[in-house]
Amino acid sequence: MTQDDSGQLTIDDVCEVVSEAIVRRHGKAEPIDADTQMLLTGMLDSLTLVNIVGDLEKRLGRKLPEEMVVARNFRTPTTLHAALDAVLAERV
Repeated sequence: MTQDDSGQLTIDDVCEVVSEAIVRRHGKAEPIDADTQMLLTGMLDSLTLVNIVGDLEKRLGRKLPEEMVVARNFRTPTTLHAALDAVLAERV
């Protein structure tokens, strides 16, 4: 996993985390890109979502606020990336 120049995760990193969590939970995953509709396609269940949050926290080395873990932030990897950027910008 790489981070961009600001120390934050890239969109490709977020796609990787999401894909890995789905594979662990379901044994396979369709290709995940920045605009994959994760909620509408049923890719995410509550356990997968918890795994994604845990994986992101490990990779970032910090706990994410509970208020960030809401459905609207998990529509696509792009919306998740934007939510992460907003949270990380507050902690700088």
